[in-house]
Amino acid sequence: MIHAALIRASTAPYSKLAPNYDATVGIPFFLQIRRAFEQLIRRYGITFRTAADIGCGTGLFASYLNRSWGVPVVAVDISADMLRFAARNCRGLKVCLLRQDIRSLKLPQPVDLITCNFDTLNHLTGDGDLLKTFRAVANNLRRGGHFIFDMVMDCQPLGGTQRYVRRFYSAQRIVKQYVSWQPARKLLSMVVSIHSRNRPPILERYLERAYSAAEIGRALLDAGLVIRGTHDPITLKMPNECPPRIMVVAQKR
Repeated sequence: MIHAALIRASTAPYSKLAPNYDATVGIPFFLQIRRAFEQLIRRYGITFRTAADIGCGTGLFASYLNRSWGVPVVAVDISADMLRFAARNCRGLKVCLLRQDIRSLKLPQPVDLITCNFDTLNHLTGDGDLLKTFRAVANNLRRGGHFIFDMVMDCQPLGGTQRYVRRFYSAQRIVKQYVSWQPARKLLSMVVSIHSRNRPPILERYLERAYSAAEIGRALLDAGLVIRGTHDPITLKMPNECPPRIMVVAQKR
């Protein structure tokens, strides 16, 4: 349990997590997303010569797109701390780093593919934020271009529980994620604690909004994006019911 006084003294999101992100949280999620991405690219016959990764974090997925697919990549994030580590991960690669709010995304030029991973879109908690972002994505895609993203859904986002604790380990750190679900507000409240030997924990607070399939579908349609498929991110099967999380393949008309 985390004391309330420590929570009130928490730091800005990702300001302290950034140095520990890859070794604890980032790499396991990256490996999962990479596997799913490669299967979806083959399944839908998607080709691309340019790409952007929005909410890029430490740049793991952006560097992968450039290294493995040989395309120039624009990597966008709002956190200066995360972008500093993205610069290290993308050093020497054809990856352009931009600090932007994805709701007003403006790439140097339209691209064939935009990706958005690791709950990035769930950080959009304001009314209308999701539609603004989808419109910005559409404006930065070439005609026929694809948008591949994941999202936490509003039906049992924690697998039927109201709260849980998730732990990530590295050689030097233990990162604990305390998550609670507020169904009436469709909000996920998170406190991340970073534990180092012989030091008090460092805390960061996050708030995410879970969305329904109808909200996601309407926002995509209004933005001029057509859904080609929705998938469970683990099995990649098309879900019959609302799962805790989905991956979506959408295309600009």
